[in-house]
Amino acid sequence: MLTFVTGNVNKVQEFERILSYPLAHTALDLDEIQAVGLLPVVEHKARQAYATLGCPVLVEDTGLAFAAWSGLPGALIKWFLNSVGVDGVCHMLQGESNRAATATTLLGYCDGKDVQIFPGSVDGVVPTTPHGESGVGWDAIFQPHGSGLTFAEMDPSEKDRFSMRRIALEAFQQSGLISG
Repeated sequence: MLTFVTGNVNKVQEFERILSYPLAHTALDLDEIQAVGLLPVVEHKARQAYATLGCPVLVEDTGLAFAAWSGLPGALIKWFLNSVGVDGVCHMLQGESNRAATATTLLGYCDGKDVQIFPGSVDGVVPTTPHGESGVGWDAIFQPHGSGLTFAEMDPSEKDRFSMRRIALEAFQQSGLISG
């Protein structure tokens, strides 16, 4: 049986909504290595989760990369948010003419032998100030191309339409490793 390893109930609900498939899930206190890129973070989490549980696991990590900062903060975005918040990130980008950003999710599936990676990315921009009350993390400061709203201003079905998680989950679902 596949287990989604996360302590974030909102992610479980989002994954189940997108997949139309219930997931077994558990929270583990995994070591999270620090890297700008998502790949080493996800690979490490997947291997550690499998070693702890001894069954196939799915892990996830999401980053936000700013073009003006050559890809920073990437996977370190949650540490930026913990330190300065969404207002602080917007303030730090003040004066940057290039406000392009890429939101990327990597899913890591580990069956004890290999870690398979399923990516999803969405390009957008960072507004000058946060917008919206819903969502989590940096949703109030990411506006995907093709929308006039940030993720935090969207209802769940609209966010799913633009979601980098949806793209990654669809790739995972197409792999045949999960049915639904």
